[in-house]
Amino acid sequence: MKTVAGRAFLFLSLLTPSAYSQENFIDLLHREISFAVHSTVEKVDQFFADPRIKEESRSYLRLTSGFIYDGKPEFNTIMKLDFKLRLTKMEERIKLFFGDLKSKSSNPKDKEREKNQLDRLLKHRFSIGISGVPKIYAKYEIFNIPIVYKRWELSVFQRFRIESRIYDYRLEERTQMYLDRLIAPDTLWRIFVERYNASNIHYQRLNYATSLRIYNPLKKIYKRNMATELLAGMGQNRIINGRIENYTVQYRARANFWRKWAFFNIHIGTNWEKYRGFKGTPFIQVYLEFYAGSY
Repeated sequence: MKTVAGRAFLFLSLLTPSAYSQENFIDLLHREISFAVHSTVEKVDQFFADPRIKEESRSYLRLTSGFIYDGKPEFNTIMKLDFKLRLTKMEERIKLFFGDLKSKSSNPKDKEREKNQLDRLLKHRFSIGISGVPKIYAKYEIFNIPIVYKRWELSVFQRFRIESRIYDYRLEERTQMYLDRLIAPDTLWRIFVERYNASNIHYQRLNYATSLRIYNPLKKIYKRNMATELLAGMGQNRIINGRIENYTVQYRARANFWRKWAFFNIHIGTNWEKYRGFKGTPFIQVYLEFYAGSY
């Protein structure tokens, strides 16, 4: 009995630190996977110049030049100059406003604690700029800190934008959800859902898309950074009893070809639009982008 009891004690004594080490290993592995997911999402979206990432820049100037062809007799040229400026002071005031609005206590320490809790859950951005024809706009965003679970990342954005042209103005509101899955190093599978509404249209629009984004797929051949995307999606007007307005399948590629501020873009695909009787319409869009500032 002494021998059996001794062996049991020895086994338990060895198992306890082993289990503790295994727990630490699992936590470490989870932390590394979470970091890989979030950093990959941020890196690919930053390279694609997605608005939700690009607005992180304090300010930048962008020149876009190229063409679009979608089955019409002529090419449509693209020529656009715009800039964006991030207003950090305004963001801080908005954060303080929300913090005071949320606080139920008059104690300054309680207010500060609730403000810190809010900052850990939600972030805010405010920016102004000029783009297009031209038009002046202001944009405000509320978004959550990305939630990472295993190899998934979930982000939700609420966007408000007001733009003014010479003769009219428009107020826009968007709710966007990004669900990303890391399926290989620098390779993301994305599910995207968007609800969009504007003051000059009498209905809401829903967009659904799924895509596969790959960062540097030709790194052994092309030494500069590039990214590609395969995308399929559809859009409908009206949330209830809404009919599909269009389908699309696209291939997109973006490559840095000079320094860190010059990029080449190409989009190739086919649209099936309701007003064309859902007849497949191939298109190609080619354009260059040049940046200056904190891009």
